Amino acid sequence: MAAVMMAVSLSACESNLSWAAKIGEDTTLPVGLYIYSQAAAYRNGGQSGVIDVYSELKDQTVTVSGSDMAATAYLDREAQKTVKSAVGTMLKAEEMGISLDEDKLNSAMQSAAEEYEANEEMLTKNGVAQTSVEEYYKDLARKNDVFQAIYGEDGTNPVSDDTLKKFMEENYATFHFMQQYLYTEDGSPMTAQEIANVKKKYEKIRSNAEKGKLDFKKKCDEESKNNTGYVGAYTDITQRFDPTDEQGKAILSLKTGEFYLMETDSTIALIQKAKLDKNGKNFEQSRDTLLLESTYDAFIDEMVKYAEKSDKVTFNDKAFEKFASSTRDFSGLNMASGS
Repeated sequence: MAAVMMAVSLSACESNLSWAAKIGEDTTLPVGLYIYSQAAAYRNGGQSGVIDVYSELKDQTVTVSGSDMAATAYLDREAQKTVKSAVGTMLKAEEMGISLDEDKLNSAMQSAAEEYEANEEMLTKNGVAQTSVEEYYKDLARKNDVFQAIYGEDGTNPVSDDTLKKFMEENYATFHFMQQYLYTEDGSPMTAQEIANVKKKYEKIRSNAEKGKLDFKKKCDEESKNNTGYVGAYTDITQRFDPTDEQGKAILSLKTGEFYLMETDSTIALIQKAKLDKNGKNFEQSRDTLLLESTYDAFIDEMVKYAEKSDKVTFNDKAFEKFASSTRDFSGLNMASGS
Protein backbone atom coordinates (compact mmCIF):
# COMPACT_ATOMS: atom_id res chain seq x y z
CA MET A 1 0.00 0.00 0.00
CA ALA A 2 2.82 2.36 0.88
CA ALA A 3 4.50 1.59 -2.42
CA VAL A 4 1.29 2.37 -4.31
CA MET A 5 0.88 5.66 -2.44
CA MET A 6 4.48 6.59 -3.20
CA ALA A 7 3.96 5.88 -6.89
CA VAL A 8 0.86 8.08 -6.93
CA SER A 9 2.75 10.83 -5.09
CA LEU A 10 5.65 10.73 -7.52
CA SER A 11 3.26 10.74 -10.48
CA ALA A 12 1.49 13.79 -9.13
CA CYS A 13 4.80 15.53 -8.55
CA GLU A 14 5.92 14.73 -12.06
CA SER A 15 2.66 16.03 -13.54
CA ASN A 16 3.27 19.35 -11.77
CA LEU A 17 6.38 19.71 -13.90
CA SER A 18 4.56 19.01 -17.16
CA TRP A 19 3.54 22.62 -17.72
CA ALA A 20 5.51 25.85 -18.06
CA ALA A 21 2.69 28.36 -17.67
CA LYS A 22 -1.04 28.51 -17.00
CA ILE A 23 -3.64 31.12 -17.85
CA GLY A 24 -6.51 30.68 -15.43
CA GLU A 25 -7.52 27.06 -14.95
CA ASP A 26 -8.15 26.10 -18.56
CA THR A 27 -5.13 27.17 -20.66
CA THR A 28 -1.77 25.45 -20.16
CA LEU A 29 1.50 25.76 -22.04
CA PRO A 30 3.59 22.55 -21.88
CA VAL A 31 7.06 22.45 -20.40
CA GLY A 32 8.16 21.08 -23.77
CA LEU A 33 7.71 24.61 -25.15
CA TYR A 34 10.28 25.82 -22.62
CA ILE A 35 12.75 23.06 -23.49
CA TYR A 36 12.30 23.49 -27.25
CA SER A 37 12.79 27.25 -26.82
CA GLN A 38 16.15 26.48 -25.20
CA ALA A 39 17.06 24.42 -28.27
CA ALA A 40 15.92 27.24 -30.57
CA ALA A 41 18.04 29.73 -28.61
CA TYR A 42 20.98 27.32 -28.86
CA ARG A 43 20.55 27.16 -32.64
CA ASN A 44 20.17 30.93 -32.99
CA GLY A 45 23.21 31.47 -30.77
CA GLY A 46 25.25 29.06 -32.86
CA GLN A 47 24.21 30.71 -36.11
CA SER A 48 25.03 34.20 -34.80
CA GLY A 49 28.32 33.15 -33.23
CA VAL A 50 27.21 33.85 -29.66
CA ILE A 51 27.55 30.14 -28.85
CA ASP A 52 30.23 27.72 -30.04
CA VAL A 53 28.30 24.58 -30.95
CA TYR A 54 31.56 22.62 -31.18
CA SER A 55 32.43 23.18 -27.51
CA GLU A 56 30.81 22.04 -24.29
CA LEU A 57 27.91 24.34 -23.51
CA LYS A 58 28.46 24.18 -19.75
CA ASP A 59 32.01 25.51 -20.17
CA GLN A 60 31.00 28.57 -22.18
CA THR A 61 30.43 32.18 -21.23
CA VAL A 62 28.60 34.49 -23.62
CA THR A 63 28.59 38.26 -23.86
CA VAL A 64 25.15 39.79 -24.28
CA SER A 65 24.60 43.56 -24.33
CA GLY A 66 28.05 44.07 -22.85
CA SER A 67 27.55 41.66 -19.94
CA ASP A 68 29.04 38.19 -19.49
CA MET A 69 26.89 35.27 -18.40
CA ALA A 70 27.02 31.49 -18.48
CA ALA A 71 25.79 30.09 -21.79
CA THR A 72 23.32 27.83 -19.99
CA ALA A 73 21.90 30.81 -18.06
CA TYR A 74 21.56 32.65 -21.38
CA LEU A 75 19.56 29.80 -22.92
CA ASP A 76 17.32 29.58 -19.85
CA ARG A 77 16.72 33.32 -19.91
CA GLU A 78 15.82 33.28 -23.60
CA ALA A 79 13.53 30.27 -23.16
CA GLN A 80 11.70 31.87 -20.23
CA LYS A 81 11.33 35.03 -22.28
CA THR A 82 9.76 32.96 -25.08
CA VAL A 83 7.29 31.30 -22.70
CA LYS A 84 6.36 34.50 -20.90
CA SER A 85 6.00 36.52 -24.10
CA ALA A 86 3.88 33.69 -25.54
CA VAL A 87 1.51 34.06 -22.59
CA GLY A 88 1.48 37.84 -22.89
CA THR A 89 0.73 37.59 -26.60
CA MET A 90 -2.13 35.16 -25.97
CA LEU A 91 -3.66 37.62 -23.51
CA LYS A 92 -3.17 40.54 -25.88
CA ALA A 93 -4.57 38.57 -28.83
CA GLU A 94 -7.69 37.75 -26.83
CA GLU A 95 -8.04 41.39 -25.82
CA MET A 96 -7.71 42.53 -29.45
CA GLY A 97 -9.96 39.81 -30.86
CA ILE A 98 -7.16 38.19 -32.84
CA SER A 99 -7.08 34.46 -33.51
CA LEU A 100 -5.02 32.29 -35.84
CA ASP A 101 -6.88 31.33 -38.99
CA GLU A 102 -6.93 27.79 -40.32
CA ASP A 103 -4.12 28.40 -42.83
CA LYS A 104 -1.78 29.68 -40.12
CA LEU A 105 -2.63 26.82 -37.80
CA ASN A 106 -1.96 24.32 -40.58
CA SER A 107 1.28 26.07 -41.47
CA ALA A 108 2.42 25.91 -37.83
CA MET A 109 1.62 22.20 -37.66
CA GLN A 110 3.48 21.57 -40.92
CA SER A 111 6.55 23.49 -39.72
CA ALA A 112 6.49 21.56 -36.45
CA ALA A 113 6.24 18.23 -38.28
CA GLU A 114 9.23 19.10 -40.45
CA GLU A 115 11.25 20.26 -37.45
CA TYR A 116 10.37 17.14 -35.49
CA GLU A 117 11.36 14.90 -38.37
CA ALA A 118 14.72 16.70 -38.65
CA ASN A 119 15.44 16.48 -34.91
CA GLU A 120 13.32 13.62 -33.57
CA GLU A 121 16.16 11.84 -31.77
CA MET A 122 17.39 14.97 -29.99
CA LEU A 123 13.88 16.17 -29.12
CA THR A 124 12.76 12.78 -27.85
CA LYS A 125 15.91 12.49 -25.72
CA ASN A 126 15.07 15.86 -24.16
CA GLY A 127 11.42 14.99 -23.56
CA VAL A 128 9.91 17.32 -26.18
CA ALA A 129 6.73 16.14 -27.91
CA GLN A 130 5.75 17.29 -31.39
CA THR A 131 2.75 19.09 -29.88
CA SER A 132 5.17 21.30 -27.91
CA VAL A 133 6.96 22.23 -31.11
CA GLU A 134 3.55 23.05 -32.60
CA GLU A 135 2.97 25.46 -29.71
CA TYR A 136 6.26 27.16 -30.58
CA TYR A 137 5.26 27.73 -34.20
CA LYS A 138 1.75 28.82 -33.29
CA ASP A 139 3.32 31.31 -30.91
CA LEU A 140 5.50 32.73 -33.71
CA ALA A 141 2.45 33.20 -35.93
CA ARG A 142 0.38 34.74 -33.13
CA LYS A 143 3.17 37.14 -32.23
CA ASN A 144 3.44 38.27 -35.84
CA ASP A 145 -0.30 38.94 -36.03
CA VAL A 146 -0.40 40.88 -32.77
CA PHE A 147 2.80 42.77 -33.61
CA GLN A 148 1.39 43.89 -36.95
CA ALA A 149 -1.95 44.76 -35.36
CA ILE A 150 -0.14 47.12 -33.02
CA TYR A 151 2.87 48.46 -34.96
CA GLY A 152 2.01 47.81 -38.61
CA GLU A 153 0.96 50.59 -41.00
CA ASP A 154 -2.70 50.03 -40.09
CA GLY A 155 -2.03 49.15 -36.46
CA THR A 156 -3.18 50.78 -33.27
CA ASN A 157 0.27 52.31 -32.72
CA PRO A 158 1.94 52.39 -36.16
CA VAL A 159 5.65 53.12 -36.52
CA SER A 160 6.17 56.02 -38.92
CA ASP A 161 8.29 55.93 -42.07
CA ASP A 162 10.47 58.71 -40.61
CA THR A 163 11.26 56.59 -37.55
CA LEU A 164 12.13 53.58 -39.70
CA LYS A 165 14.25 55.67 -42.09
CA LYS A 166 16.19 57.03 -39.12
CA PHE A 167 16.76 53.47 -37.90
CA MET A 168 17.97 52.53 -41.38
CA GLU A 169 20.40 55.46 -41.45
CA GLU A 170 21.81 54.55 -38.04
CA ASN A 171 22.22 50.84 -38.73
CA TYR A 172 22.66 50.34 -42.48
CA ALA A 173 25.25 51.35 -45.06
CA THR A 174 25.45 51.05 -48.83
CA PHE A 175 28.95 50.48 -50.15
CA HIS A 176 31.19 49.23 -52.93
CA PHE A 177 34.03 46.90 -52.01
CA MET A 178 36.72 44.54 -53.16
CA GLN A 179 38.07 41.83 -50.94
CA GLN A 180 40.74 39.19 -50.75
CA TYR A 181 40.47 36.12 -48.55
CA LEU A 182 43.89 35.36 -47.14
CA TYR A 183 44.46 32.43 -49.48
CA THR A 184 46.11 32.07 -52.87
CA GLU A 185 44.35 30.71 -55.94
CA ASP A 186 45.40 27.16 -55.08
CA GLY A 187 43.91 27.48 -51.59
CA SER A 188 47.19 27.85 -49.72
CA PRO A 189 47.36 30.38 -46.86
CA MET A 190 49.01 33.63 -47.90
CA THR A 191 52.44 34.49 -46.61
CA ALA A 192 53.03 37.71 -44.70
CA GLN A 193 54.59 39.22 -47.83
CA GLU A 194 51.62 38.27 -49.99
CA ILE A 195 49.24 39.85 -47.47
CA ALA A 196 51.38 42.99 -47.47
CA ASN A 197 51.19 43.08 -51.27
CA VAL A 198 47.38 42.95 -51.18
CA LYS A 199 47.28 45.83 -48.71
CA LYS A 200 49.71 47.80 -50.86
CA LYS A 201 47.53 47.20 -53.93
CA TYR A 202 44.39 48.34 -52.12
CA GLU A 203 46.09 51.42 -50.66
CA LYS A 204 47.19 52.43 -54.15
CA ILE A 205 43.64 52.01 -55.50
CA ARG A 206 42.33 54.03 -52.58
CA SER A 207 44.87 56.81 -53.13
CA ASN A 208 44.09 57.04 -56.86
CA ALA A 209 40.34 57.10 -56.15
CA GLU A 210 40.71 59.84 -53.55
CA LYS A 211 42.77 61.88 -56.04
CA GLY A 212 40.12 61.43 -58.71
CA LYS A 213 42.34 59.30 -60.92
CA LEU A 214 39.89 56.39 -60.98
CA ASP A 215 36.23 55.64 -60.30
CA PHE A 216 36.18 53.05 -57.53
CA LYS A 217 32.75 51.73 -58.46
CA LYS A 218 33.86 51.12 -62.02
CA LYS A 219 37.04 49.52 -60.74
CA CYS A 220 34.95 47.15 -58.59
CA ASP A 221 32.77 46.32 -61.60
CA GLU A 222 35.91 45.46 -63.57
CA GLU A 223 37.31 43.36 -60.73
CA SER A 224 33.99 41.56 -60.28
CA LYS A 225 34.39 39.91 -63.67
CA ASN A 226 37.19 37.86 -62.14
CA ASN A 227 35.44 36.86 -58.91
CA THR A 228 36.77 33.57 -57.52
CA GLY A 229 36.38 31.73 -54.26
CA TYR A 230 39.09 33.89 -52.67
CA VAL A 231 38.80 37.21 -54.52
CA GLY A 232 35.72 39.30 -55.19
CA ALA A 233 34.38 42.77 -55.86
CA TYR A 234 30.83 44.05 -55.52
CA THR A 235 28.91 47.31 -55.86
CA ASP A 236 25.85 48.90 -54.26
CA ILE A 237 25.65 46.42 -51.40
CA THR A 238 23.37 47.48 -48.55
CA GLN A 239 23.97 45.75 -45.23
CA ARG A 240 23.18 46.16 -41.57
CA PHE A 241 26.05 46.84 -39.16
CA ASP A 242 26.26 46.85 -35.39
CA PRO A 243 26.96 50.46 -34.32
CA THR A 244 28.50 49.18 -31.07
CA ASP A 245 31.00 46.98 -32.94
CA GLU A 246 34.35 48.61 -33.76
CA GLN A 247 34.25 47.87 -37.49
CA GLY A 248 30.50 48.47 -37.74
CA LYS A 249 30.89 51.87 -36.10
CA ALA A 250 33.78 52.72 -38.44
CA ILE A 251 31.76 51.92 -41.57
CA LEU A 252 28.56 53.61 -40.41
CA SER A 253 30.45 56.78 -39.50
CA LEU A 254 31.99 57.16 -42.98
CA LYS A 255 30.76 59.95 -45.19
CA THR A 256 29.64 59.14 -48.72
CA GLY A 257 32.72 58.54 -50.85
CA GLU A 258 35.07 57.85 -47.94
CA PHE A 259 37.10 54.65 -47.70
CA TYR A 260 37.77 52.07 -45.01
CA LEU A 261 40.36 49.28 -45.19
CA MET A 262 38.90 46.42 -43.18
CA GLU A 263 41.07 43.58 -41.92
CA THR A 264 39.85 40.41 -40.25
CA ASP A 265 41.47 37.07 -39.48
CA SER A 266 40.39 35.78 -42.90
CA THR A 267 40.01 38.77 -45.25
CA ILE A 268 41.20 42.19 -46.32
CA ALA A 269 38.59 44.44 -47.89
CA LEU A 270 38.63 47.95 -49.30
CA ILE A 271 35.25 49.59 -48.76
CA GLN A 272 33.85 52.83 -50.13
CA LYS A 273 30.71 54.26 -48.58
CA ALA A 274 27.98 55.03 -51.14
CA LYS A 275 24.74 56.97 -50.79
CA LEU A 276 22.27 54.99 -48.71
CA ASP A 277 19.11 54.07 -50.61
CA LYS A 278 19.52 56.81 -53.22
CA ASN A 279 16.25 56.02 -55.00
CA GLY A 280 14.18 54.89 -52.01
CA LYS A 281 13.65 51.37 -53.32
CA ASN A 282 15.59 49.67 -50.53
CA PHE A 283 13.36 51.28 -47.93
CA GLU A 284 10.18 50.31 -49.77
CA GLN A 285 11.33 46.72 -50.15
CA SER A 286 12.70 46.46 -46.62
CA ARG A 287 10.06 48.32 -44.60
CA ASP A 288 8.68 45.18 -42.94
CA THR A 289 12.20 44.00 -42.06
CA LEU A 290 13.12 47.41 -40.65
CA LEU A 291 9.94 47.41 -38.58
CA LEU A 292 10.80 44.02 -37.09
CA GLU A 293 14.45 44.89 -36.47
CA SER A 294 13.68 48.21 -34.82
CA THR A 295 10.63 47.27 -32.77
CA TYR A 296 10.21 43.51 -32.29
CA ASP A 297 12.56 43.11 -29.30
CA ALA A 298 10.75 45.89 -27.44
CA PHE A 299 7.44 44.23 -28.33
CA ILE A 300 8.62 40.92 -26.83
CA ASP A 301 9.71 42.71 -23.65
CA GLU A 302 6.28 44.35 -23.43
CA MET A 303 4.55 41.00 -23.82
CA VAL A 304 6.70 39.56 -21.02
CA LYS A 305 5.72 42.42 -18.70
CA TYR A 306 2.08 42.07 -19.75
CA ALA A 307 2.10 38.41 -18.72
CA GLU A 308 3.98 39.01 -15.47
CA LYS A 309 1.50 41.69 -14.38
CA SER A 310 -1.56 39.53 -15.06
CA ASP A 311 -3.24 37.96 -12.05
CA LYS A 312 -4.57 35.24 -14.35
CA VAL A 313 -1.10 33.81 -15.03
CA THR A 314 1.03 31.29 -13.15
CA PHE A 315 4.57 30.40 -14.22
CA ASN A 316 6.08 27.10 -13.14
CA ASP A 317 9.41 28.13 -11.63
CA LYS A 318 10.01 24.57 -10.39
CA ALA A 319 9.77 23.28 -13.97
CA PHE A 320 12.12 26.01 -15.19
CA GLU A 321 14.62 24.90 -12.56
CA LYS A 322 14.13 21.18 -13.13
CA PHE A 323 14.56 21.42 -16.90
CA ALA A 324 17.34 24.03 -16.95
CA SER A 325 19.53 23.85 -20.05
CA SER A 326 22.42 22.63 -17.89
CA THR A 327 20.49 19.35 -17.68
CA ARG A 328 19.77 19.18 -21.43
CA ASP A 329 21.81 17.94 -24.40
CA PHE A 330 21.31 19.80 -27.67
CA SER A 331 24.44 18.52 -29.36
CA GLY A 332 22.44 16.56 -31.94
CA LEU A 333 20.41 19.57 -33.07
CA ASN A 334 20.22 20.09 -36.83
CA MET A 335 21.53 23.65 -37.13
CA ALA A 336 20.04 24.12 -40.61
CA SER A 337 16.44 23.31 -39.62
CA GLY A 338 13.95 25.40 -37.69
CA SER A 339 12.76 28.96 -38.16
